[in-house]
Amino acid sequence: MTSTFLHEDKNVPPDEPVERDAPLCDCGQQMWLVRVDTQLSDGGTRSTYDYECGSCGAKRSLRTVSEVIKPPSVVAVE
Repeated sequence: MTSTFLHEDKNVPPDEPVERDAPLCDCGQQMWLVRVDTQLSDGGTRSTYDYECGSCGAKRSLRTVSEVIKPPSVVAVE
């Protein structure tokens, strides 16, 4: 595959890119990200990342929760 503007002068491998935060399977292979489910609310963001091993077929889900960052309160100065 030829390069894109994000990869100037570099060849992009033909297989799927490796996700750097993907967990390792018990068989020693890096797992593939197969699904992301994100829910947004006033209380924050909840994401579930589903991974699957390409070698043995094992599955794993990881959940992350992040709270909403509130802007600083505005104080009137007189």
